[in-house]
Amino acid sequence: MTYWTSEDNVAGKPGTALFIILPTIGCYRFRIGKACYMCAYPTAAPKARWSQEAIVDYVKEALKKIEGKKGPFAVRMFTSGSFLDNGELKPETRRKIFELLAGMENIEEIVIESRSELVRYDAVKELAGIVPDKHFEVAIGLETANDDIADVSINKGNTFEDFVRAAEITHEAGARVKTYLLLKPVFLSERDAIEDVKESIVKAEPYTDTFSINITDIQKGTLYERLWEKSEYRPPWLWSAVEVLLWAKRKFPEKRILSDPVGAGSKRGPHNCLTEYDRVIGRAIKKFSATQEISHIESLKPGCKEMWEYIIENGLLDWQLITW
Repeated sequence: MTYWTSEDNVAGKPGTALFIILPTIGCYRFRIGKACYMCAYPTAAPKARWSQEAIVDYVKEALKKIEGKKGPFAVRMFTSGSFLDNGELKPETRRKIFELLAGMENIEEIVIESRSELVRYDAVKELAGIVPDKHFEVAIGLETANDDIADVSINKGNTFEDFVRAAEITHEAGARVKTYLLLKPVFLSERDAIEDVKESIVKAEPYTDTFSINITDIQKGTLYERLWEKSEYRPPWLWSAVEVLLWAKRKFPEKRILSDPVGAGSKRGPHNCLTEYDRVIGRAIKKFSATQEISHIESLKPGCKEMWEYIIENGLLDWQLITW
C-alpha cells in the first residue's frame, strides 16, 4: 500500500499530511513516449488496470490511517499523472473520493495534481463545491516559466501561457493554485538554476497561492540518470535550495513556500559534500516548510558553503567539476 503520513504545512499552519499514491495507469504523456526527462513516477503505475471501484476502496483504506485522529490533516493525492485526467480517474470516481474527504472534519486541506492542459473549469468547480469549507488546491507542474528550458531541459510539453490559463481557470472555479517549480533542470549551471527558479517565482506569483520547490533527485531510467552516470549532471546543492527558499519567503512573505528535499544528503538526491550535516539541512528545510519560519534555515552552520559559493560566483557547469 502506497500511503504514508508526514509532518507538513496544513492550510498555513503546522500539521500532518497523508500522502496517497492512487493506483491509476499514470501520465498519458509517458504512455505515448513523451515523458518529462527527470520523471520516472509513471513506471510505478500498476501494470494491470485497477477498476474505478477498487481505487475508491483504496482511498477508503488509506483514510483509515487518520480516521478519528486529531488534526489538522492535509490529504495530498498523486496519480503519477493527473487527477483530472478522465483516462486515469472518471468524474464519478473523483466525486466519490471528494465526498469521502468532505465527511472528515479533521481534514482541512486537499491537494490534487494535474497537468495544465487537463485543468477544466467544470471539473474543478464540481470538486470545489463538494468541499467548500476546506483548503482545496490544484497543484500544477509549471517547473519553469522559461519555455526554452521547459522544452530542452524537461520535455514538459507545456508553456508558461498554458500554466496561466490553467491557474486562472482554477481560481475562477473556486480552488487555489499550487505551483511546482523544478530546482536545477539539466544543462543549467548551479547559478543559472537558482536564477531560473527566482525568475519563475516572480512571473508565476500573480497566479499562485502556494509554491512547491521540487529539488531534483535522480530517478531510475531517466535522461537525468544517464547524464548523472556520465558525471555530466549533479543534483542541486542543498545550499542552492536554502538560498531559493530564503529569497522567496522574504520577497513574498504572504505566500506559502514549500519544499521536500527527497534523498537529501545522498548521491542521487540534493547534497552538499555528502556529510551528516547534509541531512541536518534537509530536516531544517522540512521544518521550514511545515512552519513557514525562516529561522529554521537562516542560521545553519556554513558547512561546505565556501565551495558552493565559489561554484556560484564562477558559474561553473557540472561537467567542469569533480563529482562530489
